[in-house]
This record gives sequence, structure tokens and C-alpha cells, in this order.
Amino acid sequence: MPALDHAALFLDFDGTLVDIASRPDGVTLASGMEDVLGALHRRTNGRVAIVSGRRLDQLEQIMPSFQGVLIGSHGAESRIGGVHEIAADGDRAAFLATRDMLRAWVGYHEGVLLEEKPVSLVLHYRQAPEEEGNCTGILAALSQVLPGFAVRPSKMAMELMPQNVSKKEAVLGLLKDWTDRTPVAIGDDRTDEDMFAAAESCGGFGIKVGEGETSAQMRLDGVEEVHALLKNWLETPEDLS
Repeated sequence: MPALDHAALFLDFDGTLVDIASRPDGVTLASGMEDVLGALHRRTNGRVAIVSGRRLDQLEQIMPSFQGVLIGSHGAESRIGGVHEIAADGDRAAFLATRDMLRAWVGYHEGVLLEEKPVSLVLHYRQAPEEEGNCTGILAALSQVLPGFAVRPSKMAMELMPQNVSKKEAVLGLLKDWTDRTPVAIGDDRTDEDMFAAAESCGGFGIKVGEGETSAQMRLDGVEEVHALLKNWLETPEDLS
């Protein structure tokens, strides 16, 4: 691992910093981990970014004292230097009509949860795995009539989101200003493969959390190992060269 004063760290949230829960609002960040993230932020001189599929307001609520970069909704939302931004979502009327259609649709599919984000819509089927095909089908159909949108899968969920939004673009955007750092990306999901690719293209590497195929060069078993890695990293001395 690079010394922290030479590193840029990109961390997924669910499945990486917290265990995945049956509902998005059911997660808990382990005691002391917010302090660890704050220490990493200071040791890297602000080169730590939480890059999550979650809404930005959820991240801020879970980690109220963290002052570093927050990237929400897979890159559609950001808080950088205290400034909040949201990506444009194209035809707003069409997006709202799609949202209303999905609100009605989930009423007929027990166990499916609709998560509404500023510029994307997510169908969670963790509580109803048999609904995966239906979720995929409805979002695929809607993506054909919502210009500029695509369906992206994640763990037990499908998300309808702008095509020009991704974790890869978010990471590359940050690295334009962090060119003196070795990027390290840590994540567990298919969407995190984008982060790994971005880190590797800029001379860094990815760390996959959990099982499954990956392009990452390294792997950790789970959330507890991520916590241990971050704590141990803080104990390494700074590079005084």
C-alpha cells in the first residue's frame, strides 16, 4: 500500500464500509469508523472520497462529522469542498412520469422496493428474489422511452440512471486534481469495477471485497477486513522522503 501522504483513497459504502442490509435504511456504521475515516481524510490531506450508490443526503446523515468528499448516486451527486452538485437529468417531465409509473408498478409486486434518487430510480428485490426478471424487464422497457438513460445492475437491485453517470467518471474527475497521488479503490459490487478501472488507468489499483469475478488486483473477504486494513494503514508512518 502507498504511504497515506502519497495516496488517494476511493471507498464504496454498502458492502465495503457497512454490511449490506435487507433495506437501504437498515445499515449501521461500526463504532469508531467515522473517526477512522476522519483520520484518513487528514492524513491524505483530503484525498479520501466515499463513492456510493446511495443518495448524498443519506451518506451525510450516516456520517455527519466526515468532512471529506462524498459522491452519491453513482456519481450523479457530489459534495466536494462543501459544495453540493447534482447532475442534469435531461427531460424532467419524462423522468417524473417514469417515477410515477414505477410507484404504481411496485404496488403489484410484493417485496420490491422503489428507491427514488434525484436523477435515478432503483428497484430493490432482496426481499423478493423471484422478482429479478420482472424488475429487469420493466426498467429495460422504460429505458427505451427515456432518452439518455440505461439500466445498471447491482447486488439484488436494478437502477435506471443517466448513461453519462458512473463511478468511473466520478473517480477520474477527482484524479484530474489529485495527479500526484496513487489511487486505491475499494468496493464489492459490479458498479465498483468502474472505480477499479479508473484507479488502474491512473497508476493505482483496486481491491475487491468479497466473492465474485473482478478486475481488481487484490481482494478482502468482507467489511471487517476493510476496517482492519484502514486502521492498520493509519498506523504506518508517513513517507519522509
